[in-house]
Amino acid sequence: MSPLRAAILGSLVLSTAVFAGVFYADGATTMHFAFEGSPNGDRPIVRPPAIYHADDGFGFVNSPGLVGTARGVTAPKYFRFDVNLPAGTYDVTVTLGGTDEESVTSIKAENRPTTVQDVQVAPGRNVVRTFTITVRHGAAGDTSLEGDGRLNLEFSGTGPSLMKLDIAPSAQPPPA
Repeated sequence: MSPLRAAILGSLVLSTAVFAGVFYADGATTMHFAFEGSPNGDRPIVRPPAIYHADDGFGFVNSPGLVGTARGVTAPKYFRFDVNLPAGTYDVTVTLGGTDEESVTSIKAENRPTTVQDVQVAPGRNVVRTFTITVRHGAAGDTSLEGDGRLNLEFSGTGPSLMKLDIAPSAQPPPA
């Protein structure tokens, strides 16, 4: 195995080993991810090419051009990050920005209409946005974004960027 491959696998193993949500009795979880800086406490650092694998429980999916920087991840036009979650309603907080260029980021969650629209962030700055989303589980074998048993977050725009991601059970009731 090449030294580069060993280093990548080692950091993926570290990210997976450090990843530990707080599990509540109802099966809901609170999760924290950092895409910049270094791991601390309950916030593992996630860097490309951390590709989604069901056993890991999180990762990037179909994310061409995705790059990690000292202050987060960015792509020219699009990237997606998925997290395994029990069915339920969650508050999702994202910290966008941190890139050397202006970024414009929109977010779709669970293949629903755009949740966060065209957030402009100046170079080196960041902006925090929070939204509530319901994760559903479909029938066995359902691979649709609405029923695959994981939170699907699609980031698009001009240089969309992500520094941090926090997911917590919501006090809001699920929509009818």
